Amino acid sequence: MNNPQSKYRTLIAIIVLLLVTNIAVLAYFMLNKKPHGRDKGKQGFESVLQKEVGFTDEQVARFKTLKESHWATAKRQMDELKGVKLNLFNLTKEENPSDSLVNSLADSIASLQKQVEINSFQHFKATRQICTPAQQPAYDSLMTRIITKMGRSGGKSTEKQKR
Repeated sequence: MNNPQSKYRTLIAIIVLLLVTNIAVLAYFMLNKKPHGRDKGKQGFESVLQKEVGFTDEQVARFKTLKESHWATAKRQMDELKGVKLNLFNLTKEENPSDSLVNSLADSIASLQKQVEINSFQHFKATRQICTPAQQPAYDSLMTRIITKMGRSGGKSTEKQKR
């Protein structure tokens, strides 16, 4: 692993894996934005929180405010991440890009991805805090099912596939 070319290839493989993972996550969220009914597209997750967790109208309003703030931050982070990834990809057009620049961009991608994950964690934690203690087990169960399904068949649930 002391060979510079071997390090470079390993780093490129990691970067490609990160790119593919992020593209899959973005595709999942973009594809699931499609409305499944007349009003369901606008109120999809809010209605799930009401039905499965028992959110009140006041809790839904608090969640919507939280969600808007989260997505504003997430969009900025994802745009910045996309820009750095594009810069890295553009290095493939160069004959001999410097290892230090590739490493620097890869480190930037890792740091930005970490920020995205922390932002998501904080959003889920803040959403859980909206729940009453009695609602928290239902919220935890819902989020576990959602996160588990994200890794399977492009994020489509079995229930959606039956429709």
